[in-house]
Amino acid sequence: MLFLLPAVASAQQPATAPARDARPTQTGTAVIRGRVFAADTGKALRRARISVAAPELGGNGKTASTNADGRYEIKDLPAGRYTVTVTRSGYVQLRYGQRRPFETGKQLQVNDRQLVDNIDFHLPRVGVISGRVYDETGDPISSVRMMAMRQVFFEGRRRLVPVSGAIPTQTDDAGQYRIVGLTPGSYILRAETRETWTTTEKDVEVVMGYATTYFPGTTVVANARRIPLTVGQEAVNIDFSLVPGRTVTASGTAFDSQGRPLAGQQVMLTQEMRAPGGMMVMSASGGTAIAADGTFRLPNITPGEYTLNVRAAADIGGTIVQESASVPIVAND
Repeated sequence: MLFLLPAVASAQQPATAPARDARPTQTGTAVIRGRVFAADTGKALRRARISVAAPELGGNGKTASTNADGRYEIKDLPAGRYTVTVTRSGYVQLRYGQRRPFETGKQLQVNDRQLVDNIDFHLPRVGVISGRVYDETGDPISSVRMMAMRQVFFEGRRRLVPVSGAIPTQTDDAGQYRIVGLTPGSYILRAETRETWTTTEKDVEVVMGYATTYFPGTTVVANARRIPLTVGQEAVNIDFSLVPGRTVTASGTAFDSQGRPLAGQQVMLTQEMRAPGGMMVMSASGGTAIAADGTFRLPNITPGEYTLNVRAAADIGGTIVQESASVPIVAND
């Protein structure tokens, strides 16, 4: 494969002009208060964090935390339309106007000198997926990266994306994992590890690894089994085995926009996942240096989808220009 860096990034960026017509933070006389409870037990929740935002606050917002009785109060608010959000570890985040996750919230109208009381929230518990991951012989595997994913409509089509808010996890020494922070919905479970080993086939040493595997033990997303979760549910015993495969080597050449070899620069191997909230980039290897003639070689890549990335500073007519390029690859055994 060939990297040819485009000369599109300039050496200097113009100074960012200060924001114009920014609204200063206002101080008022209104008050918002209420209580926060657990939806399943009705128990008052302490340490829940309530955040309010409105244009009149100048983008700063205000926050408060509940006391032992689950009560909160936010004072000195100017009149306006407020977005009120409540978060608490172990529970699903809610906004004012939502009765359940994924519903559209609404803004709270607050007038000057008004006491807006009884703005209460009943937070549902987050869901959990737990189980074990094994190798092809049934032995548990540690340090396997586990990720809950779901289908969303994004960039004009339905895509499988990582779940925002779920806490990343790895399997322990017994192969056990537990993914928490999940809202009600249907999930696809993804597992991956960079572990490799050497075996002999017909007197030839072959480096093996594990392909990205989806529950219940497939490398094909279309064959993955969905895991449904209701409010506060823990889906247990979601066990499966990783699929082994031969590693591959990626090789090619890399040049700058002037056709000069990028000698000494690094080619990095990453996995990139786009989602509505941004992009998740995970390093898949330590990278490799580009040789004097522009060639590079990355051995022992486990089966999966990756992106090769290279960045360099090129001297073009006495101006240092930052250049970069990326190439998607699929590693199949």
